[in-house]
Amino acid sequence: MAWRCFVFSLPRNRACDVLDWTWTQKLDEDGEYRIFSALDISALHNGGRGADANVNPKLPTSSKFYATRDIKKDEEL
Repeated sequence: MAWRCFVFSLPRNRACDVLDWTWTQKLDEDGEYRIFSALDISALHNGGRGADANVNPKLPTSSKFYATRDIKKDEEL
């Protein structure tokens, strides 16, 4: 409920941004889903998947991201 109140308290264009940068994720294999929002520079990560991804968490339950390969100068994250 706190997340919903937070989003509804924002100006409409900011609320849309927050919705775009929000996802659910488990912190433990058997844990409950939690709501996460990227409200820092990590919101600039692109949606690359598979071979295109150069930044990913080590585990699906991790909130820390690591480079999966050497990232070239001026390459998108």
